[in-house]
Amino acid sequence: MNPSQLVMAKTSPTALPQRLDRLRIRHLRLLDLVAHTGSLTAAAERMHISQPAVTKMLQELEQAFACTLIERTTRGGRLSPAGERALERLRIALGALDIAREALAERPEVPLVRMGVLPLVGVNVLPKLVASLSRQGILPRLQLREHTVSGLLGMLAGGELDCVVGRLEAGHAGQSLERLRIMPLWDEHLAIACAPDHPLARRRDVSLPALRDSPWILPPRGTHTREIFEQPFLDSGQLPPVPHIESISFHSSLSMVAASGFLAVAPDSAVSHYSAMSLVCKVRLRTPFASGRMVFITHRDPAASPAVTLLAKALAEVGSP
Repeated sequence: MNPSQLVMAKTSPTALPQRLDRLRIRHLRLLDLVAHTGSLTAAAERMHISQPAVTKMLQELEQAFACTLIERTTRGGRLSPAGERALERLRIALGALDIAREALAERPEVPLVRMGVLPLVGVNVLPKLVASLSRQGILPRLQLREHTVSGLLGMLAGGELDCVVGRLEAGHAGQSLERLRIMPLWDEHLAIACAPDHPLARRRDVSLPALRDSPWILPPRGTHTREIFEQPFLDSGQLPPVPHIESISFHSSLSMVAASGFLAVAPDSAVSHYSAMSLVCKVRLRTPFASGRMVFITHRDPAASPAVTLLAKALAEVGSP
């Protein structure tokens, strides 16, 4: 048993809260720096303190949490399993400190919310949200980040976001979803788009085999949209269309469709938006593609701020059909 473990073994339960109260913000940042640099020495250099000082900080940190947080290695140091679990929580706290400082730097009277969204949210739901809350005079300051679902959940876990508007997919089952508060919002269907002068634009009740006769623009394999698109073909014993163009951006795909004979799959809200501008037409399918449930995601603890709760409620209202 090493010296820090001996101290921890003698620590009484009543002493732990007192030792936690003595920690400073730099104690919490130490774990994050060791995780990034893999070395206590490098962490000390980044914090502009001496090696003995960083060692003392580590001892105080481990005594406060009553467990070993960093394991010494021949290459420097790495987080123990307990250290990794602690950092998952502490990154949320560190993110909250950073956003508190930023929120108070300018216009402290208006709350600031960092919101991550899938690109499809920006087509019509986000404009409706901003318009509605602006009319009521209760729109908080927003920092918007667009990314994939996995990217947004990673930023939420790292304390970089306060909330996420996206979807949950099968691949996320292994993540720590029990730490998240998830509120259902609306169903988002997929639609097929073609140019207004495309032969399919005038047809009704279009079947899957009829879709294979045109060249396609599709998102890359492994994306949620591509999987939803291909499944009906596979279920009916057909090979899905092979795309001539792959594009992750449905905005780019729909713009190319408007000027060519290609077909593209995109969120129904995006196809309807481009259709309203007479740029594309929605192909009227015999069997619509499956939908995906959009959800509002925040941390389960601590309690969401009033501004985040306001956004969740408003999104449920503007996103409803």
